[in-house]
Amino acid sequence: MSLQAFSAQLDLVLNETDVKAPEPSGDSDNFFCIFQEPTPKKRRLNPAVSWPKYLADPENSKCLSALTAEFLKVCKSMDNVLTQYLDVTNHFQWIGSMSLILRCLRQPDCETIPSETAVAIMTSLLKKINLLPLNCNKEQRDCATKGQEVIRAFLEIPSASKSAHATYYDLLREIPQVFPPGVVIHWTLEGFMKYLQKRRRDLAHLIMPPDASWPLISQVSRQHEFTNLSQRPTHLLFASEYANGMGDGHMTTYVSLFGDLLYQRAPSDEIFFMIRQLPPNSIGVSALRESLVNKTRDVVRCIQRHSRFHEPRPVDMTIPVGPNPEMVIPDNLDFMELLMELSDQLYAFVGTDLSQVTNIYPTGYSVLYEDLITDYYALVTGTDKASPELEKDNTLIYLLLQLIHIEKVGGKDKLLSHDFAGDEHLFRLLIGLYNETQVNSKDGFYLRDLALQCAISHQQTYIRDRSMMRFRHPKLAVIWPYYSEICYNTMSYFIAEYKNKVQDITCLSNLPAQEMVKIAMESQLRQHIVAGTLFIYLVPNYQGREPELDGNGTFLKGGTLNYKLLDMLNVDTRHRLLGFIYKMMLDGEHGPRLHGDPPMQVKFVSPYVMDVVYKLLSSTPISVEPVSKVLFDKLRRYDRLPKTMTEVPAEVIRWQFTVLQLLNFRLIRPLKFTATCAHLLHFMKFALSFTKHRALHNVIETCHHSALSIQTSHKFLRSLVDSKREKHFWFEESEVLARRAVLTVARIVKLRGQGDAPPGIISEILQILHRHPIIWTEEIMAYFPEPVRDFYRAQDQPGLAKGIPGAVTEQEVTTLLEKTSVHNVLLVVKGTEPNTYLLSHYSDMANHPFFLCVFWEIIIIHQHISETMLEDIRAVMLQFPPSRMSTYTQQLIDYALWKLDPKNPNANGSIDFVVRIFEELIWKYHLLTIEHTLLALMTGHPARSGDLALKVLIQMTVNSSELSNRISHWTSIGISPRPWEEDAYYDKLHSYLSRYPEYFGFEAHEIRIGNNAINPPLELPLLVSYNNVLLRLLNIFDMIIGRFIEYQMTDTLVTFLDRFGCLYLYHNTPIGFVRDTLLYYYESPTLRDPRVTKALLKLLDFKQVELSPVLTDYVQEMNRNEDQFDEHYVHEICRKLAFSMDPKECGYKNDPSMPERHYREIPNPATQGLYVAIIEALAAPITKEKLMEHLLNLILAKRSTGPNGAAISGIAAGPTSLGSSSSIPASKAIPEPRVIHAAGLLLSALPSEFMDLFFVEVDIFTRTDETLLQASTSFSKPAASASYIGQPITLANAGSGAGVNLSGSLKTESNGSDSSLPSLANPGFKRSTAQDMLLSAIFNSYANNRNNYRTNVPNSFLTFFHAVVHYSSADVLIRVMKCLENWRLDSPASTGSSLLNYQDGQIRLNGQQDNTYGDGMIVDGVNGQEQNQSIRTDVQLLFICSLIGPLVHRFEKVQVGGTIGHFLVVLLELTAKVTNSIEVAARPGLCTIEQVLDFIHHVRVHIPKDPDTSNELAQILKKMRPWLHGRLGNIV
Repeated sequence: MSLQAFSAQLDLVLNETDVKAPEPSGDSDNFFCIFQEPTPKKRRLNPAVSWPKYLADPENSKCLSALTAEFLKVCKSMDNVLTQYLDVTNHFQWIGSMSLILRCLRQPDCETIPSETAVAIMTSLLKKINLLPLNCNKEQRDCATKGQEVIRAFLEIPSASKSAHATYYDLLREIPQVFPPGVVIHWTLEGFMKYLQKRRRDLAHLIMPPDASWPLISQVSRQHEFTNLSQRPTHLLFASEYANGMGDGHMTTYVSLFGDLLYQRAPSDEIFFMIRQLPPNSIGVSALRESLVNKTRDVVRCIQRHSRFHEPRPVDMTIPVGPNPEMVIPDNLDFMELLMELSDQLYAFVGTDLSQVTNIYPTGYSVLYEDLITDYYALVTGTDKASPELEKDNTLIYLLLQLIHIEKVGGKDKLLSHDFAGDEHLFRLLIGLYNETQVNSKDGFYLRDLALQCAISHQQTYIRDRSMMRFRHPKLAVIWPYYSEICYNTMSYFIAEYKNKVQDITCLSNLPAQEMVKIAMESQLRQHIVAGTLFIYLVPNYQGREPELDGNGTFLKGGTLNYKLLDMLNVDTRHRLLGFIYKMMLDGEHGPRLHGDPPMQVKFVSPYVMDVVYKLLSSTPISVEPVSKVLFDKLRRYDRLPKTMTEVPAEVIRWQFTVLQLLNFRLIRPLKFTATCAHLLHFMKFALSFTKHRALHNVIETCHHSALSIQTSHKFLRSLVDSKREKHFWFEESEVLARRAVLTVARIVKLRGQGDAPPGIISEILQILHRHPIIWTEEIMAYFPEPVRDFYRAQDQPGLAKGIPGAVTEQEVTTLLEKTSVHNVLLVVKGTEPNTYLLSHYSDMANHPFFLCVFWEIIIIHQHISETMLEDIRAVMLQFPPSRMSTYTQQLIDYALWKLDPKNPNANGSIDFVVRIFEELIWKYHLLTIEHTLLALMTGHPARSGDLALKVLIQMTVNSSELSNRISHWTSIGISPRPWEEDAYYDKLHSYLSRYPEYFGFEAHEIRIGNNAINPPLELPLLVSYNNVLLRLLNIFDMIIGRFIEYQMTDTLVTFLDRFGCLYLYHNTPIGFVRDTLLYYYESPTLRDPRVTKALLKLLDFKQVELSPVLTDYVQEMNRNEDQFDEHYVHEICRKLAFSMDPKECGYKNDPSMPERHYREIPNPATQGLYVAIIEALAAPITKEKLMEHLLNLILAKRSTGPNGAAISGIAAGPTSLGSSSSIPASKAIPEPRVIHAAGLLLSALPSEFMDLFFVEVDIFTRTDETLLQASTSFSKPAASASYIGQPITLANAGSGAGVNLSGSLKTESNGSDSSLPSLANPGFKRSTAQDMLLSAIFNSYANNRNNYRTNVPNSFLTFFHAVVHYSSADVLIRVMKCLENWRLDSPASTGSSLLNYQDGQIRLNGQQDNTYGDGMIVDGVNGQEQNQSIRTDVQLLFICSLIGPLVHRFEKVQVGGTIGHFLVVLLELTAKVTNSIEVAARPGLCTIEQVLDFIHHVRVHIPKDPDTSNELAQILKKMRPWLHGRLGNIV
C-alpha cells in the first residue's frame, strides 16, 4: 500500500506540471516505469525536460516534501523492493531514479531511514553497478557515478539536526557478502571499494594488536587465550587482515597453538579442549597433524644441529657379526628425551578417533599413519609448492616405528599388512626416508639408525616374496645383509642372556649402555617379548626355584629396573609393561595376582614394581593418561566404601595405602600440571572423614596437604563448589585442613587474580570449608587478597574473637578430675582399679575432647608421663576417630598454652616443661603426631596464645634434638634427591625406619618394652614403601615459613631455613614453593632482607634448576656485589624466557647434568622458564621501579644515558633524529616480538604492585608521548620530516615509499580529484606526508616496522601493553577502565613514571625538537619543560582506541562499572572532550576522527544494548559537534 501511495503522490506531482507524458506501461504500482523510454500512451515525460532538470526547477520544489515523505515510507516498509526494478543499463531510468532518491535524501526535513534498509539499498546498488560491462560507455559511467552519489548520501547526514541513515561501518560489515572473495570488482567501483577496504584496514589496526603471536603456556594460560582472535565475533570482519597476519607470523593460528601445547608437553585434556573449538571437519584434524609434523621437523633439525652426521666413522662390513653384536652409541644421548616425548605424543594422537574426544566429530576423523608418513616424506623431498625442509634422517623412521607397533597400524589384517600385500606404497615411502650414511657417522646410533631394519623385521610375516624384496627396493640391497644380521643376533642374544635368565633378580640391574640399547632394540624388533620378560623379572613366578621375599615376607622381591633402560624402550613396550603391572598388581579386587602358589602373607605389591610404575607414568605422560584415569576412577570408587561399609575389606585398605603413597611421594609432582590436579580432593574426600585405619588416614591427610599445596588454577576453585561434592563441608572434622584450604584459595586469587573466577565463588568456597567460622589474626589477613580479606572482616563475628569453638576450659577438666571417679584408674597404682568406667565414659564421642586435657593435668600432677597408665591411655585413644585427632590435638595445645598464658590468673609452669612433655608424647610414645602438633601451634586464631605458641613451635623445630637427629641420619644414608635414579630407595628407607620407627596405633610403648600380647590388638599391618615423617613434614614446614614471614620473625626464619633447608631437596615442588612465597609475600619487609632471600633460594637444588649464574653466585656468597643486577641482568631474564617459549628450540638441554625433562618438577620448558624468571626477578636486589625501567628500556630499545645525556650503552638501533648512530645492528638491538611477549608474560605474573607501576607508565605515556603529539593533527606547525628508530624518513623517500611499507597508511584527505571517493576533504587543514607516514608506523605491525626500520616507541609500547593484558586475568580490565576514567575526567597524571627519566632523543618530526605546538600546548622534551597532562589530540584518542580495541571481546564477558557498556560510555565522553578541543574537528574529513567513529560503531555492535547505557550515550551525544552527533546517532 505504501508503494501505491507513493505512486499516487508522484502522479499528483506530475499532474501539477505543464509537462504531459503518456500512461506508463507495465505495472501500475511501479513508479520507476515513468522513466522508461517514451511510448505512444496517454501521458509521457518530455525527453527535452529530463527528470533531474525538473527536480532542479525551484518552481517544482514545493512538491518535494510530500514526495520525500512517501518515499521514506516506501523505504521503511519495502526494504530492498525498490531496487529490484532498477536497471543500471537503462540510462534514462537509472539517472532519473537516482536523482529522485538523491534529492529526497538531501531534504533538510528528511527522516532517518532504518540502517538495515539503507544498507540493503546500498548493497543492491553496488551489485547492480558491478553488472556493468567492462567496456562501458559514457552513459553507463554516468550511471555508476550517480549510483555512488546515492550511496554517499545514505552515509552522510542530511542536516545538522539529523543522523546519518547508515554508517560506513554498517556498509563494511556487508561488503564480504556483497563481494565474496574471488568476485571481480567492476573498475568503476574500484576507487570506492579501495576506500572502503582502507577504512576496514585502518579499523583493523585498532582492533588487531601490532603483534598477536602470543604463545600459549600450558596449565598457565587462561581460557580466553585458547581461542584464536580470528574466531572471535568481534574480529570476523577483519578475516583478510588476520589471514595476512597469520601468513606473516604476526598472529596465532590453531596450528601454532597446537604447536605450543605439543612443545610444552601439555596434557591431552588441553589438546582435546583445543580440538573442541575447531570446525568439525578435516580442517581441525589437519591442524593437529600439521602441528605434529612441524614439531617433528623442529626436533629433527635440533638433533641435526647437535650431531656430527657429516663426519664419517670407519666401518668394515666384511667382518662377520658376532653373537653379541656391539651397539653403536653416540657420546651424547641428550636428544633421546626429545624423541621419547615426541614418540609419546604421536602414539597418543595418531589413530585416535576424534569422535571419542567430542561428539561434534563424526566417526572416522583422526590423524592417520598414512597421512603422517606422506607428510614426513614431503619434508625430505619437497612438494610442487615447497622445497625440502630436512635432509633425510633416520629419526623419522624411528618415530614411525613407534606407530607400527599400534595394532590398528601394524597388526594382522591392518593397514601395513594390506600395504605389503599390495603395491607397497607406504613401505616405499618409509625406505625413501632412510639415510644410509647416518648410521656410519660419528654420532650414529643403532637404536635410531636401524629403525628401518627393525620395521622390516617386525612386519616380516606380512611381506610378500621376501627373497625378491631387494630387487623391488634396490636401496635395501646395500644395507640389508649386514644390518639384518645385527638385528637377528640381537634377538638371539636377548633370549639367551635375559629371557632365559629372568629368574635372576640381578640380570637386569646396573646394566651398561650397551646392554640397555640391545634390550631397547629387541623391543623394536618384536612386539611383546620384552614387556613380558621385564614383568616376570619384577614379579617372579613362584614356581620351581622360589623367589626371594622381603624381610617381613609381605611381597615377592623381584629385581629393579633403571630409568634409563625404561626410557629407551619403545612406547608400545612401556605401555604393555604398565598394562601388565596394572592388571596383575593393581586391578584385582583381592590383591595382587601372583603366579604359582606364594605364601599367604604375600599380600602387597613390591615397592620396586611401584617404582617402575612411577617411572613409566613419567616417561610417557600423554599416551598413558587412559591408564591414569582408570587408576583414579578406582581410587574414587574405593573412597566411597568407608561411607557405605562398616568394615572395609583388608584388600581395599592395602590397595589404598599403596596407591596413595605412590600418589603423595612420587606422582604429586607430575600431577601438578595436569587436568587431574584441580580435582584431587574429590578422590579422597570420604576417606578423610570415615577411614578407621590410622596409618592409612595419616597418608590420606598428607595427600590432602600435598594436593592443596600444588594448586595454581581457578579450576580448583570451581571444583570446590562442585554440586556433586556430596559433602556440605569439605573439612568438617579438621580445622587445620580448612585453614590450609583458605590459604590455598588466597594464594590462587592473589597470584592469578579473581577476574577469571565466576562471581561470588570465593565467598561460597569460604563458607563450605569448615562447620565453624574461621577467624584469623590481622598479621595473617594482611597478606590475603582483597576478596578473601573482605569476607572474613565482613562475616558475623560476635563473641568469636573472645573464645575458641570447642575449647576445653580448666573448670571442665577440674570437674572431671575432682568430682568424678572416671579417671581414678590413671591416678592410682596400676591394677588396683579396672579401666571399665574410663572406657565406657569415653565411648561417647561428646566426651572425647576432654580426655587429652585431663591427661595433661595428670601429667602436671606427676610432673612426668607415668608409663604405667599408657596401656589405658592407648585403649581410650583407640576409640577416637582418626579424622578427629587433629582437632583433639588442637584442643590439647590450646589448653596447655592457656595454662602458661599470663592472661590466665591460674597460670603456672614453663615453656621448657611443655616442650619436653610434647616431645615425649610425639617422639617417644607416639601418642601425638608432630604434624598435628605443629599445625595446632600456628593456626592463627586471634584468641589463641599466639606468642606462646610460636615460642613452643621454635623449640620443637629449630631447637629440637629429636628432629635434628632424624634429619642427620636421613641425610647420612645417601638417598638421592632424584627419586627416579634411586633404585634402592625402599632398602634405605627401612634402614632409616629401623632406627626411627613410626607407629600410628599408639603402640610404641608396648613394642618398646617387648609386650607381645598387645591389647587391644594392632591394626592391619601395611607395607611402607615411601612414607616417613620427614617427608610429611615438608608440607608443614611450608606453612611455618609463611607464619614466620607474616609475623616478621626474620632471624628465626633464617635459622629455620638454614637448619631444615637440606630436606627441601626431597620436596615435591621446591621451585613452585619458592616462587609462590616470593609472590605471595612480596610486600613483606621480611623478604626485603637479603639473608631471607638467599636462604629461600638455597632451598632449590641448583643441580636441577638453571638459575642465572649472577644470581647463583650472589646467593652462594661467591659474589656479593649488587651492581651486577643491572639492566643487562633484567634483559637476560626476558630473553631467556623468550628462548624457553620458542617451540623451535625444542627444550634441548643446555647443561647435560640437568635431569631429563620428563622427570623435572616442571616438564614444560615454557612454564619452567616463567617460574625461574619470576624467581630471578623477585629474588634479585632490584626495586620494582628499577625493574620496570629496565623492562621498558628493553621493549622501547632505549639507551642508558650519562649525566650529560650521552649514550653509554648502545641499545637503540640505527641513527636517531639527533644524528647519533649506533654500531649495533637494528635486528640485534630492537627486541624480537617473542622477547616482548616474554616480558609481557613475566610482568603479568609479578605481584600487583608491578602492574600498578605499569599502568602509571600507560597513563603517562598516553598523555605525554612526543611521537603521538607530533603525529597529531592539532598542531599549527606540521613538520617536514619524520625519524624512525633505525632509519630517518624524509619527504623525499616518503613519496617513493623506499624502505617503507605504506599498506597501513591512514591518510584519507583528498583534493577531490577522484569522484569515486567520498567528499571528506576538510579545507581547513591538510596533513603532511611525514605525519601520515608516522601515523601509519604507530599502528602498523610491529614485525613489519622492525624489518623495515620503522620501529617507533608507541608501536613498541602497544605491542608490550597487549602482551601484558593478554596474559593477565580479567582484573586488568578494571585497571584499563581506571585509566579511561582518569583521561575522561582530566584527573591529575600519575607520578613516578620511568618514561619521564629518558634523556635520549625520541622520534622527531623536525630536527629542532620544537616543543611548542598548536593551541599553546607545551609537551615534555629534552629541556624538561612542563608536560601536557590531558588527552587533547586525535592521535592520542586513536592510541587509546588501539589500547582497548583488542580487548572488546573480553569486555563483553566482564561487567565493569556496573554495566557491560560502561567503557563505551567513557570512551564516547572522552571522544567528545577531545573533538570539542580540536578546531579541525568542527567539520568532517579528518582521517583520524573517521577512524575513531568506525571504532565506536564497531564497539557498539558488540556490546548488548540496555536502557541505562543508551540514555548515557544520548546525553553525551548532545555535547558533541553536530556532524559527529549525526554520524553517531544510531549508537543509542
